[in-house]
Amino acid sequence: MAKKDEVLKHKELGKVVVKQDNRDDGQKLKDFIKENISSMLGSDGEPDLGKIRDILGLSSLNGYELKFPGKGIANALYSAPIYKELKNIDENKSNKINENFIIKGDNLDALKILAKGYTNKIKMIYIDPPYNTMNNDFIYNDNFRADFDAIARISGLIDESGNKSKNLEEMERIFKGTRTHSAWLCFMYPRLKLARDLLKDDGVIFISIDDNEQANLKLLCDEIFGEENFIGNFIWQKKTQPSFLSSEIANITEYVICYKKTTRQLNLKGGFIDSEKTKELINIGNPFGERFLKKEAVEIENGKFTGILKAGNYGNGELVIKLLEDVEVVNGIPKKDIHLHGRIVQSQNTLDKEIANGAKIFIKSTKTLRPTIKVVRDEVGIKSPISLLSKKLDNNMPTNTDATSEMKDLFNGVSIFEYPKPSKLIKYLIDTVAFDDKNSIVLDFFAGSGTTAHAVMAQNLADNGNRKFILVQLDESIDEKKSKTAFEFCKNELKSEIPNISDITIERVKRAKKALNSQMEFSVYEMTDEPDIDVQENLFGVRLEKNTLDLVTNMLLKSGNEISGKNIECVIENRLYKVGNDYFVLDLLQKDDKELFKVLDKDKNGNVYADIYINCDIEVWLNFYAKFKERLRIL
Repeated sequence: MAKKDEVLKHKELGKVVVKQDNRDDGQKLKDFIKENISSMLGSDGEPDLGKIRDILGLSSLNGYELKFPGKGIANALYSAPIYKELKNIDENKSNKINENFIIKGDNLDALKILAKGYTNKIKMIYIDPPYNTMNNDFIYNDNFRADFDAIARISGLIDESGNKSKNLEEMERIFKGTRTHSAWLCFMYPRLKLARDLLKDDGVIFISIDDNEQANLKLLCDEIFGEENFIGNFIWQKKTQPSFLSSEIANITEYVICYKKTTRQLNLKGGFIDSEKTKELINIGNPFGERFLKKEAVEIENGKFTGILKAGNYGNGELVIKLLEDVEVVNGIPKKDIHLHGRIVQSQNTLDKEIANGAKIFIKSTKTLRPTIKVVRDEVGIKSPISLLSKKLDNNMPTNTDATSEMKDLFNGVSIFEYPKPSKLIKYLIDTVAFDDKNSIVLDFFAGSGTTAHAVMAQNLADNGNRKFILVQLDESIDEKKSKTAFEFCKNELKSEIPNISDITIERVKRAKKALNSQMEFSVYEMTDEPDIDVQENLFGVRLEKNTLDLVTNMLLKSGNEISGKNIECVIENRLYKVGNDYFVLDLLQKDDKELFKVLDKDKNGNVYADIYINCDIEVWLNFYAKFKERLRIL
């Protein structure tokens, strides 16, 4: 058997040559760099160790930047290829690919799989990553990954005899989780870079975080997303009553850091503007300037004032208004435009446009002359969100206690998850970003208790939306000693052989769906290694133990398409399938394959996809390639 990366495939004039790859690991990595990372090559076209060390962050650098041990390796993990696929583990499989789904496994792998079909397609990402409490090691040990070892070898951290350098031993200590800032940053760096790639140009990411890493996360995101794309730092009041565990300050807040992908101006919703409410036209934060208030739009003292308003100062201090000309007023209506000097909120152009659209200006007192404006809107206006999220404000944001109660309500009074986020918090963020994009996709790759899926379903019901959710959760085992209630629930209620957090994620989404009476269906996937290739005489790529629906789903992603919610149409069982206008070929073993050729000849719409693992006879493949090469896309 040979792995995909151990097979060389040459497509020359339709010819496919397959041979065993006998290169050693060092040569494979050198060849990989030559083919994929030109920035690591010297003038002679060979890998340059100095450039490799620079890119991996192993050389000293001058200038301002966020530096931490292991950054180069973390960056290389972002670029390392992925050899994993999705495997559907739904109890009741169907030919329909659900648009909403949960992936079990390491989110670094999952993000790379999603990148094949979801790059530049995600509207919003919300994550609540593990906080660096300095008390526990991370459960994501990136140094155990095969790609970590390969990167270490090519950078000289492991010599030809397999001996590790002191630098690598230190990095391994960091990547295992040493309760340090560097460990946490190494963990987050490649995942946030992949997240950035998935966002649409008008996409937004929200990251929940506490005081321990808030400052470092801000610097990290400035580097990855761009300082100019920082939207703001929401402060969430997570408690109404402090616990007083600290002798210095009783903390009742956490943060939600927010970045956008590009500098495009976004329209974010914090609420609706009350069209019946008047707004002050004077604000201490605005510069002084002159304005004319059109006489036909002004009403003074509710129409009760008649007399002369003398030029001069009205009010005092920073909010003083200077009337520049005398104005005669009859029954509250001025005889000419009012000429003012003061800290006016709106420009003259904006004022004139509002008045042309029917706005009215009211001066309630002739002692201060402070004007207010009531605008007319054909559509309900929106106002920007404020940076404080609290129960005591208009956004009425729930607390940790509310989130725990929400979970208990779903699980019959049982508290099985520590510190969940309230679904209304994430629902609010979804509405903030995607209120005008009701078909958008929301991603959470630290899914935890599944709150984000709950929030997406709730927001769709609130505004008749059709947003989709994608969750990723590590299948982390539950420690019976630390979380006995959760362990016993998974063991006894869910019949889990090895209770893990993803069991709770999936069950919570099921229960939230039922509680909300949502019609949103979802699937569950786990990640498996890409299959072995069986190379036999005249045969190539015979797949081993793969479900045909999984094959088509993965081919769909590799072809650059999101998992679309369309049906997988079986055209020829186990051999040819159709999704939308495109065909997916799984088998080319039959020498006289008239049926498959006839179908593709008849329907010339769409592309024809086959991947490197296609079951094929070489002779049949060459005929197939010659006939359909204009439409054929090899994955």
